[in-house]
Amino acid sequence: MFANPLGTCVRALVLIVSGLTLAACTDGPRDVRNYYFPVRDLAERGLVYVYDNTGTLPGPPQEFSYYLGVDVDTALHLAITHYDGAFEPRQQNREQVRNDGAYLEEMLLLAPDSAGRSIPVMADVLFPRTFPFYLDPAVPEAMGYRISFEPPSKAGTTNFVSLNRTFRGDTTVQVLGGRYDALVFDLAGEVSQRDPAAGDISPQFTGYEIYAKGIGLVEYRRDLSVGASLGGKLSRRVGMDDWLAELKRTAPDPTAPDDHSGHNH
Repeated sequence: MFANPLGTCVRALVLIVSGLTLAACTDGPRDVRNYYFPVRDLAERGLVYVYDNTGTLPGPPQEFSYYLGVDVDTALHLAITHYDGAFEPRQQNREQVRNDGAYLEEMLLLAPDSAGRSIPVMADVLFPRTFPFYLDPAVPEAMGYRISFEPPSKAGTTNFVSLNRTFRGDTTVQVLGGRYDALVFDLAGEVSQRDPAAGDISPQFTGYEIYAKGIGLVEYRRDLSVGASLGGKLSRRVGMDDWLAELKRTAPDPTAPDDHSGHNH
């Protein structure tokens, strides 16, 4: 269990890029662990990943995720904290990094109750494999996770979130001032709700993700069934201490008079 209860949306991050090229055939499964987040490096210094909003839905201009590698009892973990545009926590995940991939162990959401208060909710992990470290282009395989939870705003209902990734191919991306080899994954998912009284709903989404070698997720997009989209592109990586100091410097001074203080200007 993590110290800070976090967030409420389960956002399956996705992306779109041009100039994709199919991966070359290999004699066996391909090791792609270097395209995932650099967990061992992040154990020495966690980093805030800053994503510029590229979706069509209204939202903040940027969102933030904090990635921290953690060694526990000889096992390597990745702690992920997702924040909204005001840098308020909304979701926290913990993944175990194994030889063959990353596996979701915990997901803690911050969900509103019927009065609008944020309540921490621990999701049940039904299927945990979030990211594969070995790919066989000759045998495409969907990989992802599935969770369930009871929303505090609607007692007696159960929400299910599924996300599957399918490897599409290789590309290169321009990000953080450099050009990197990258992998593209197609996304397919569902956010369903089972309500004994009102019936079931199962909205679906599609999209893309791009993972750059040595960095991790650099661009994402999720296309919703209503025609809108969620998306982001990595613009910065910065240490948490530096990021908090930057936020403090740019925060409004609560003691300063506002423009409606009655003084002439």
